[in-house]
Amino acid sequence: MNVKIARPVIGAALGLALSMTLGAAGLNPGLYEYTIKVTMAGAPANTAAQTTQRCLTPKEVEGNKSFEMPRDANTDCQVKGLTQTGNQFSYTVACTKPQKIDGAVKGTFTATTMTMDMTMSMAGLPGPMMQTITATRVGDCK
Repeated sequence: MNVKIARPVIGAALGLALSMTLGAAGLNPGLYEYTIKVTMAGAPANTAAQTTQRCLTPKEVEGNKSFEMPRDANTDCQVKGLTQTGNQFSYTVACTKPQKIDGAVKGTFTATTMTMDMTMSMAGLPGPMMQTITATRVGDCK
């Protein structure tokens, strides 16, 4: 895959992943640091992990609402089949806009950490894209 093509695809996938990982039921509210590592066929093997921070409010971490994607006019992605048992969760995601994406997510969490693995198939990619996402509470929101 051409690296010039891979970067926009990776960027879109990172945005999708972050919008879907607002927190899992059981996470404490606060400031979290997310690290996202993406691997996919045709992309350089040493693609750097992306790190960002996000403040999770009490409303975002209550119940399963935390898995709902924020409303965005540019996408129609929907989370389906969300299940949570103890500290484990899983769900699928399906989008047709701005491009077709199908994905499966499995993860675990504690009160202050979350780890999830996401496998996505996207139109135009030579194979699945895999993401490992970790989130750690680093303090209170500012």
